[in-house]
Amino acid sequence: MNKLGKIGYIASTALFGMLSVLYIGVLAISVCSNAVPMLSIAKWDWSQEGNYVGLIAGFLAYGVFLLFMIIPRMRHNVNWIMKFTHELTHTLVALLFFGKIREFVVRDRECYVSYQTGPIGYVPITLSPYCIPIYTFMLFPFRFFGNNEYMIIFDVLIAFTYAFHVHSFIRQTRFSQSDIENCGKARSAAFICFVHLAVLSLIMAIPRGGVMNALYRVFWEYPAGILS
Repeated sequence: MNKLGKIGYIASTALFGMLSVLYIGVLAISVCSNAVPMLSIAKWDWSQEGNYVGLIAGFLAYGVFLLFMIIPRMRHNVNWIMKFTHELTHTLVALLFFGKIREFVVRDRECYVSYQTGPIGYVPITLSPYCIPIYTFMLFPFRFFGNNEYMIIFDVLIAFTYAFHVHSFIRQTRFSQSDIENCGKARSAAFICFVHLAVLSLIMAIPRGGVMNALYRVFWEYPAGILS
């Protein structure tokens, strides 16, 4: 790594580290402002706006789903889906940064995506599978445009897919991973921590205020309140 590269590495690591510290506070505010007031006996009617029954049910459903992992074929298929999701996340984020996809391979013992991208998107593309729950993000537009009476269904799916992401993260994330080593362990840890905190803050804010209000609160109102 040349001198300019070292400066960029230190600066980006410091930036992601500061964002991680900031979003610890954002997550605390998101939970205290959204989840805590709603987790009361009076709010456990699934038809009421702002309840967390859907999220809780989704997490519990994934816990039940894990019991089926004792079946070898089920365990194999879930592991394959995790590998596929890992490479798919690389691909989608690379497309977002206008990368050029060359090859997409998912096999039992060989999984990779070959792509070409510029320096700006390198870290987000490389580390995206470890912190971006793509299936959860895909549900956000449906929750935004869906009818209120069906919101609990999307909340269940959001929690279920996020639990799948956390499960994949636990199984796949190691400091010895080539993705993490290529980005630098310190920078990788700071970036992954920041994105995880931001995503969880968003999920905690969605049931009470909807997708757009949650985006505003998590990425503007709560951080601005802390910094001011």
